Amino acid sequence: MQIKGIDVSRYQNPKKLDYKALKDAGYGFVMIRAGYGMYPAQYDTAFEEHWKAAGRAGVCRGAYHYSYALNTDEAKREADCFLRWIKGKKLEYPVAFDIEDASQKSLSDARRTDIALAFMSKVEDAGYYTMIYSSANWFSKMLEQNRLRHFDVWLACYTDEKRRDELYNGNIGIWQKSSSLMLPKVYGGRLDENVAYKDYESIIRRAGLNNR
Repeated sequence: MQIKGIDVSRYQNPKKLDYKALKDAGYGFVMIRAGYGMYPAQYDTAFEEHWKAAGRAGVCRGAYHYSYALNTDEAKREADCFLRWIKGKKLEYPVAFDIEDASQKSLSDARRTDIALAFMSKVEDAGYYTMIYSSANWFSKMLEQNRLRHFDVWLACYTDEKRRDELYNGNIGIWQKSSSLMLPKVYGGRLDENVAYKDYESIIRRAGLNNR
């Protein structure tokens, strides 16, 4: 199974993105950034508009959080913010923890993994289908993959499948394969291109997660 999708944040103006045209072009989902960091003011100001527009067009919606956490306490504070931002919203696709920031590179693999687990465990316990996003390099060299096996992977790796599998040898739930998708009828600039390998909408609905 392969379902095409995109991901967006405030850097993609929701007023200029035609979600109906996106669906007509064969794209079934969008992952929307809810915010970043551990303060309420770091809410993504375009989240609500993207969420509503995608819903009106019948495009499945997930959400993600960009992390700056340097320890587990900060990760839990980030989770609290994220849960407030998505509270009550029906999300047909997973929610994701995005760990890739330069400020986290000086930490140990164990500490980065602790941070991811602290955030994701709290969000999962709140009733959400939770996954982790990062690059092939981070998954292979900067995180302890064996401790993260419970969670699906959203992998950023801008190459072909053969090279992707050489760079990362784990299971993949969603593959972010490009940052240069051009769909002129949908949006006037480049978009991130993704492929989901699971029927997340059905899985989440059957499990009664994500406020569904």
